[in-house]
Amino acid sequence: MPIIRISSLALSDNLDMKQVMQALSSGISRDVRIEQAQLSLSWQIIEANHYIAKGEVAETQPSHTHPILVELLIPEVLSKDLSEKIMHSLAHRLGKELNFPVSNIFIYERQLASQQVFEEGMIANWA
Repeated sequence: MPIIRISSLALSDNLDMKQVMQALSSGISRDVRIEQAQLSLSWQIIEANHYIAKGEVAETQPSHTHPILVELLIPEVLSKDLSEKIMHSLAHRLGKELNFPVSNIFIYERQLASQQVFEEGMIANWA
């Protein structure tokens, strides 16, 4: 049940976000062999001038500063190898779909411990 939360400044006006999200979900699913039903992705647009990096603010998403920020939430039972595969897939899929340099994508992982997640009406127990 990886949860992927993406944040960026506004992207190109002619970008079809529905298509991008579907391509990310299906592509990551294929790359790492996780069913799409197990993946959750969201994308939040950061308001113009609400993101500062290296002392500079930006109105729209630049390709060489202000990295796209990605938080990857995964259960602690997922192997390190699988979490790394998810990160690589996600970075390369984002780069491809957005025509964006992978070097300006920042992904960080947070592990979710058993009994520290509430889902499907109950506390999740992965033990």
